[in-house]
Amino acid sequence: PTKKSEILEAERAKDEIRDILSRMIGAEIRYVRMGYRVRPAPFGYMNVKIDTPHGRRVILKPDSMEAPLIIKMFELRAKKTLTDEEIVKEVNKNGYKSRVHLLRDGKDKTIVIGQKGGIKLDVKRYVEYIRKPIYAGINDEKWTNNEPVKTKFPGLVTVETFNQANRGKVVLSEENGGVTIYKNMPEEVLILSANPCF
Repeated sequence: PTKKSEILEAERAKDEIRDILSRMIGAEIRYVRMGYRVRPAPFGYMNVKIDTPHGRRVILKPDSMEAPLIIKMFELRAKKTLTDEEIVKEVNKNGYKSRVHLLRDGKDKTIVIGQKGGIKLDVKRYVEYIRKPIYAGINDEKWTNNEPVKTKFPGLVTVETFNQANRGKVVLSEENGGVTIYKNMPEEVLILSANPCF
């Protein structure tokens, strides 16, 4: 006898969940476009909550153990004296290990069944780090419609160091009050864009 009312109640609950998620994700997208952080921190950073004019928001701060390793990667590559393989060896000598993540049982999340991570740096991962504009304080992701946004926190390296380390593969530049990312630029264009000023 209560079948219809139970179905209505279930549908109402689904609608409420959808409304809550729409409000929450919509707000997160707005904050990302304003330069704050809503995702897990990339290697080298940690998430920190601070008081802002927009309420209590999350920004990235350098991680005391990881940040020096990221900075070293950029500085060594910007100098152009070592190959990528030699830089990777140097960073590994300084104690690089990827973050460790615990693997939990699918049925009981309190049971840890293993872990992943804790491995040394390889060239592929190293190049991924070098290409990420977040290390120069610029965010470009799907929630910004892949448009670069200057973050509310400073990067680990300067824009000049980022551009020198990327050697034209990714170049950051400020134009008309906004940030632009150029990828795979020809050499002649790179010379003109080599000195962006923030």
